[in-house]
This record gives sequence, structure tokens and C-alpha cells, in this order.
Amino acid sequence: MKIKMSNPEYFSQTRTNPRQLFPFPEDGRIVEENPPCLSWLPVGSGVTYKVILYRGGSELWSGETQKNYIVPDIPLESGDYTWDIFADGRRRGLWNFTIADYAVKIKRVTAEELYDSIPADHPRHLFSTSDIFEILRTRQTELAVLRRNIDMAYENGMPERPMYHRDPSALPYREFFGRFRDYCDRDLVACSLGYALLGDEKAGAHAKELLLTICDWSPHGPCSLLGPWGDEIGLSCSRCLPSVYDLLWQLLDDKERKYVAYTVRTYAEQCWIRLKKLDYCANPGDSHAGRIAAYLGEAALVLKDSGIQSRREALSWLDYALDIYGGIFPYFGTPDGGWAEGTFYSTSYTRWYLPFFCAVERYSGCAFLDRPFYQRLTQFFLHFASPAHENHPFGDGYWCHPEDKEWPGFFAQNPFRLYADRFGPPEAKRLSDDAAEQNIYLLHLLDVFIPDRASTQAALTGKAENVQCFPDAGFVSMHTDLLNGSGDDLAVMARASKFGSDSHRHADQGSFALFSNGKALISPSGYFGRGYGTNHHFKWTKTTKAHNALLIDGEGQPYNSIESRGRIVECRDDGAVKTAVLDLSSAYPMLTIWRRTLRLEKDLLTVIDEVEADKPVTVTYPLHTLSKPTSEGKRVHVVRGGRHLTISPVEGNLGLPELSDKYDTDLNDGVPAEFAADMPNQYHIYYKTAPSEKHRIVVRFEVSGE
Repeated sequence: MKIKMSNPEYFSQTRTNPRQLFPFPEDGRIVEENPPCLSWLPVGSGVTYKVILYRGGSELWSGETQKNYIVPDIPLESGDYTWDIFADGRRRGLWNFTIADYAVKIKRVTAEELYDSIPADHPRHLFSTSDIFEILRTRQTELAVLRRNIDMAYENGMPERPMYHRDPSALPYREFFGRFRDYCDRDLVACSLGYALLGDEKAGAHAKELLLTICDWSPHGPCSLLGPWGDEIGLSCSRCLPSVYDLLWQLLDDKERKYVAYTVRTYAEQCWIRLKKLDYCANPGDSHAGRIAAYLGEAALVLKDSGIQSRREALSWLDYALDIYGGIFPYFGTPDGGWAEGTFYSTSYTRWYLPFFCAVERYSGCAFLDRPFYQRLTQFFLHFASPAHENHPFGDGYWCHPEDKEWPGFFAQNPFRLYADRFGPPEAKRLSDDAAEQNIYLLHLLDVFIPDRASTQAALTGKAENVQCFPDAGFVSMHTDLLNGSGDDLAVMARASKFGSDSHRHADQGSFALFSNGKALISPSGYFGRGYGTNHHFKWTKTTKAHNALLIDGEGQPYNSIESRGRIVECRDDGAVKTAVLDLSSAYPMLTIWRRTLRLEKDLLTVIDEVEADKPVTVTYPLHTLSKPTSEGKRVHVVRGGRHLTISPVEGNLGLPELSDKYDTDLNDGVPAEFAADMPNQYHIYYKTAPSEKHRIVVRFEVSGE
């Protein structure tokens, strides 16, 4: 490849849609894994890129690829590096990064090495026969949950064949996949584990009948991962069937093994087609697709020696999965440990790939979990996913709690377990143990009985702090007493993110939530309704008005926009006072400046907003709560969970508050009566200013006993 160095043309690395890759490492980045994956936005199909890495002004390493990412095949010393990319006579331009002296050293493995290390015996995926004794010895609490889930499976019986494809609306499909998760993700998995771990023949027989029933539903029909109705059925099958095939292998005859293996392979092929069609490595922002590379890899592992899959196909799948998880993944999970899609989705999406990750590590020593994001994830969970919190703000599903009639997401799982056991800190391990004792494993048990493995790396987790900032994902959390368990913790959480407002994220840059002893005093508003994309969900829940942000001349932030961004400017803990400063100027096209400062003290949150525009604008100041508010002049009172919140505007000429219990779009708008949802009521507070080019608004949120 010839490189033109004189007066080259430069190619752009500016993102043009919200699902595109963020090039990494960006200019000036401190990199915490060694060697890092270097990634960029592609400039066309079939293009060969040459990547050159410089150290001290001299070329240190170069490589060529037709992919939009590459990992140097040499370890790098800590220190400063410069790199450039060349393609078709054009160049990206020089960027700099620094390898930290504490950077995690990541072992890589080839598809061939991994595939050849897979034994012939079954089970071999989640665990092997030699692991069972130790699992039974150390997982007594979880085994009680397993036995409970097996009993639930017997009561649940067999599923009916799906018929939702006969209805032109999406509602029957949504109803079906909620029930199907019980049959597949819970019942099938539990009974298969009961057979493999406990030798429970009755559970095995039930699992076999359920497995063959599901396989009898053609993966090319309404259950397809690629069908027009939705992909949730195909995703459950892709997630569960490889493990179940492996767990029940001894119970199946030769004909049944071939039948199930064919079904596993068909769903894996659909995963492969979908990833390639998306060009996932260049566009990893598809919410569902990130998990399916793991299912692709799992299928290759369990189908070895099945007679259903060629070695060539298996290696191509494994190579792709290893590339993704050793490189550009996770798109929504950033090196700081935050998850840009919000808490609800973080608790699911950080578990579905674990069976594959752990199998790779067990057979090759390649530990994806040692990468910085996974090590720091428990810090994010501590601040944003604590079971002590009434809800978990930001993104779809934030409202879910055990009493909800919608799928209770977080409470169906224990997101802490594997990460807390491996990386700590102690506070996360305590929450993991508490979750296990509460028997919250309603659905997903595929990662629960994986053999423990200690990290060989020095943990990046660090100790838990009252103030934690996740600048890459764009979240900040401040507590007055997160760690001591005094029962007197006041917490505020806010979002200011480079990730825009598409997918499961909302138009909520600058929005905040306020909790006292886990009770939500100020919270986002809205629900799914009967599922993603209902009128209520799109026209209310995802809008700025449904959040604790600002409206400008009645308008909120653009939805599905990469331009609607925020940035955490500062985050500090000065002891008695904790402060976060957010720059939201890019969130509104009609503003030149919006800076929000949050100051947290023992019983007081002060929110300061500085707003500027090129012309006079009116600011609406929405707030939302789960308890009915009362007003006293400009003051508003909210009582919840034995705590009394007083909201007091002190600067900014806010008018008298308007109180409401109505949504702009009703929960069941456009939903037939037979599918109507019934959810707890929510309440809304609206302050409003007179027009001005500049606004300085100061509001105090004071919390006391009821």
C-alpha cells in the first residue's frame, strides 16, 4: 500500500448517526488496557487501511487491515504514543494517547486455539462434570432458587404455539414474548440445570419436552431473529438453546441431538446475518445486537463434533466474536464503568454475554472481564442500581420495581454477583449477597452456576466513594452517606452524556433524580405502557418534559439526535458539600449556554441553572414525583416514605407552580382495552419564567423527617 505524505487529503472521523462507533482512543486519551484496540469510522467498503504507531517521533509498529479496528500484536510500554491511519491516499491525521503505567494486560486468543481447546465431553459450556461438586458446595442459596424455579416450571406447563403473526398489530407479540421468557429463560434453563447439576430426572424430562416443543416452532417463521414481528423470541432462543443443548446432551438420543443442534445453528446463522447486515463493528449502537455475538460464539463451542457445523464456519463465528469482545465492545459500556443506556439495561446487558466470556476464559485464559469497563462496573451498580433505591433513573425501564406489573427487569437478576465476587469493592459484594438471599432470580440463571475464577490482574475498582463520576457514559452520582448504612442518605443523580437520545435513552440531558433513604422524591416520569414504542412511551416517557430538565419556549431536547449532548465539567467531594457541574449547551439548538450546577449537603440539594440565548426565551422548569405534591405560594411539598421534601425557588423569577397528575399522552393512548396497562399514578410540577435572553435560576430542595 503506497502512502502519500505530501499534501494529503484527510478523511473525517466525525460521527453522522447515533449508532456509529466512537473512534478510540480519541486524541489525548489515557488508555488503561495494553495493547489497546485502535478503532475508527470506516471510509468505504473494501478499503485497506494502514495503521502506523509512533513512539518518540519514530515508527514503532504498523499493520494493515480491511476492518475498522486493529490490535497491535506487541505489548506496549507505558507512556505516550502517536498514531495515524492511511487509506486510498488519504489519512486521518495524527492523534495521541498515553498507556497508563497501571494498564491491564489483556491476553488474546485465536479462534483456532480456542476451538481446539474445547473438549468432546458434555456438559462443557457453563461448567464441566468436574466442576459440579464445588458448585453444589458453594451455591446453596442459589440452589434453593433453582429448585423453586423448577417447581414453577412444573406449574407453568408447556407453552402454546405462537400465533401473534396473524395479528397486524404488535401488541399480541409483546404479550407472547413476556410469557415466553418464563417458559424459555426461566423454566427451560432451570430444569436443564436441575438435570445437569442435581441429577433430577423429572426436571430433565420436563426440560427435554419443553426444548423439543420450542424447536418445533420453525426458527424461520414468527420466532425468527430476523422476522418483521420483533426479535425477542429469537433472542431468547439464541441465548438459551446452546446452553440447554449442552446440559441435556446425555438425555437426548442421536436423532434429537441432530434436531436440536440444527435449531441452535439456525438461530446462530441469524445472529451472523444480522451482525453482518448491521456492519456491527462500524455501527455498534444497535441495542439488541451487542449481545448476539456471544450467542454466535456459544453456538460454535457447543456444536463442535455435532456433525451439524463445519470447522470453517465455527472458526469464522468465533473469530468474529473474539474480535468484538476483545475490541470495540461494549459500545454502551465505557471504560469508566458506566452504561450509557441507563441502569435497567445495564443490569441485563452486562450479564447475557457472561456464559461465553467465562467459557473463553476457562479454556484459553483470555479474560475479557479484566478489561477496565468490567472491572469498574460494580461502582456504577453501587450508585445507580442499588436494590435499596425505589427506582433507577435514566433510560427505559427506570421505573421497574418488584411490585410493577411490567417486566421487573432488575429484580429478575443479580447484576452484582460475578463482578462483585471478582473485583469488589466490599460494598458491592454485600449487595450481591443480599440479592441472593432475597431470591430475586426470577429468570436468568445461565451465569449463576459458572465456576468462580479469581482475576489475575490488579483490580481497577478502587474503594467505593460517596461521589462517583462516569464521564464517558455521562452520569454523576452524589450521596451524603452511601457507605455507612446510617439510614440517612440523601442522593442526587444526573445525566450529561456524549451519547445522544436514541434507542433506550431519553431526551434528558441535565435531568436529575433525588432520593432520600432510597425513596424517590424527585424522579423521571412515564412508562413503557404496553411496550416499547407505544404512544405514551414515545410521546411522553422519552421526552424532555417527562424529565427534570428544562423546556425552552415550551420545547424540549431533540430526540434521536447526536447533536443533543451534555458534558460533566466538574465533580468533587469537599466533605460537607458535594458538587457537580454539567454543561448542557449542546442539548438545545435554541440555546447558546446552559450550565447546571448541583450542590449536595446533608439535607439540602441546591440546583443552579445559567441559561443564555440569542433572543428572549421562556424557561419552563418541570419536576416529577411519585407522591401527590401540595403547594404553598411558590413552595411545593412532597411527602414520601417518611421524608418531607420542600421545593423553594430562591432566584430566577419563577412563577407560581402548576401541579398536575396528567400526562400529555395517556398511558393507554391508542391501546385496545384488552391490552390496557394499569400503573401507579405520577405527579408533575411546572414552574415558568418570563422571557429573557439570560436566566439564572436557583432552586432549593430541602429534606427533613415527615
